[in-house]
Amino acid sequence: MKVCFFNRSYWPDHGATGQLLTELCEDLVSRHRFEVTVVCAGAPGRAAVRREGRNGVEIIRAAGTAFDKTRFAGRAANYLSYFASAWLAGRRIGRPDVVVALTDPPIIGLAARRAARRTGARFVYLCQDVFPEVARLLEDFRSRTVDAALARTGRSLVCGADRVVAVGETMRDHLVEHRGVDPARVAVIHNWADCAALMPRSKGNPFARVHGLRESFVVMHSGNVGLSQDLDTLLDAAALLREERGILFVIMGDGARRAALEARARAQGLGHVRFLPHQPKERLADAFGSADVFVVSLKRGLAGCIVPSKLYGILAAGRPYVAAVEPACEVAAITTKYDCGLLAPPGDARALAGRILDLYRDRQLARHLGDNARRAALAFDRPVQVDAYARLLREVGTKTRAPRPSRLKRALDVGLAGLGLLLSVPLWAAIAVAVKAGDGGPVFYGQERVGLGGRRFKSWKFRSMVADADRRWGPLQASEGDRRVTRVGRLLRATALDELPQLWNIFAGDMSFVGPRALLPAEIETRAGGALERLEDVPGCEARHTVRPGLTGLAQVFAARDIRRRHKFRYDLLYIRRRSLWLDLKLIATSFWITFRGRWEHRGRKV
Repeated sequence: MKVCFFNRSYWPDHGATGQLLTELCEDLVSRHRFEVTVVCAGAPGRAAVRREGRNGVEIIRAAGTAFDKTRFAGRAANYLSYFASAWLAGRRIGRPDVVVALTDPPIIGLAARRAARRTGARFVYLCQDVFPEVARLLEDFRSRTVDAALARTGRSLVCGADRVVAVGETMRDHLVEHRGVDPARVAVIHNWADCAALMPRSKGNPFARVHGLRESFVVMHSGNVGLSQDLDTLLDAAALLREERGILFVIMGDGARRAALEARARAQGLGHVRFLPHQPKERLADAFGSADVFVVSLKRGLAGCIVPSKLYGILAAGRPYVAAVEPACEVAAITTKYDCGLLAPPGDARALAGRILDLYRDRQLARHLGDNARRAALAFDRPVQVDAYARLLREVGTKTRAPRPSRLKRALDVGLAGLGLLLSVPLWAAIAVAVKAGDGGPVFYGQERVGLGGRRFKSWKFRSMVADADRRWGPLQASEGDRRVTRVGRLLRATALDELPQLWNIFAGDMSFVGPRALLPAEIETRAGGALERLEDVPGCEARHTVRPGLTGLAQVFAARDIRRRHKFRYDLLYIRRRSLWLDLKLIATSFWITFRGRWEHRGRKV
């Protein structure tokens, strides 16, 4: 199984997403014998792309800028430069079975999807964050245009992926409700901590001794000190508890907000608030063991859009925590299910301070919650979640794989479709006038169809049926003397001129001139005896999705108009096995001859 991941952050980046992806890739290689490639940032100097290897993973580093991430302009430049290089690097990934895109940056899925389509691989979209909701955290930039573009991009990626991975149930629900994702295509795989490496430790450990944490009741935030955590509320709570001399607040980690928070703590004289740098993995167990209670916080409005990965390390360390999150957040669901922490409303410093005091004064409650936390961690252990990824990738990657599309065939499609669109402009105008004059209804008719790799696209035609045909009769296959067909529509269907707008589908890459007919999603057909069967259950249906659907093909040209689909599928399978440029040219020429004779609706032989 060959898998390629696209994400800007990877080893040696110590951000949460980069660390998780590094562990996932290395475990897929060592434990599951996958061949893994990662397209990430970090190519030095003028090199657009650099290859290296680490622990069995092939790393393709794409060039990108490294401007200051605390300002929007710097972040945007870093994202766009990496995206451009990653788009080019996508041509060097070989022939993976599956291409996986994460969300750093949120547009990188476009480059990954392009690489998947070019190589005929399956495409999986792994949502660590949901945009544009997360982008609204930016304090130095607001743009409705950018938000709308991110929303369209995100919807296109999640709806066009073969599978979508959400890192929590609330995120899955958000994607289904707000992005229109098919629930059957969403898998929930949580982030994790390594329970074998991150064990509960006593406060008598070297880290606590070096940093003078042994004698205090330590309230710790560990991880990214960024825009989503609402750490200002934590400082507000610390200010409310400044008279509790035994409580020490520790913010451990780095990020865009750290400098501002340190300056605020100094200005307010919060001497019981300390800032420590990010700690490497080998010191993390001792660092977490130095805490008596953790704080997990998330700004209001981000439930279902971000799942704080720091939670899983806290669980593994066997420590209680206060979660300042909305009730719909994944953290709240885990807290309630496993009884391993206390909840507080986000942004409410007084409530947060009260929960911290509860644990400070009731050490037995703190120990009870910590013991439950360690038991909960076993459900989110690293091997458990990596195994879930391995099963998903095998399931997706072992489906019938699309062959690498012929460049010559694609060039022919683009050339002929482009020429056809230019030359047929007068014909489009005449048909549009005729359709409109016929009954005053819309000129075009768009319908969702299934294309290459099972991906869906909107197929366009000139309307040949009455305007409300689908509502009145449903999506039935046309028959001889069909009363749904208009007078103009009969001429259009006989000459196939109703399908002229599909030249755009061909030009855009959704279709080809020659290939199997594009089917409706979840299409059914009546079997002998009146029983219904789904076309996706008919032998040969899955194989049809290994090539782009066509405007014409063997079945369209040579099969009788009214034979059942399972017999037409045999023609499609024959074309897939025998396809060649010469066969395409012959079928295109034959199709023009049928159009000239107006025999596309003929029930017998067309040629």
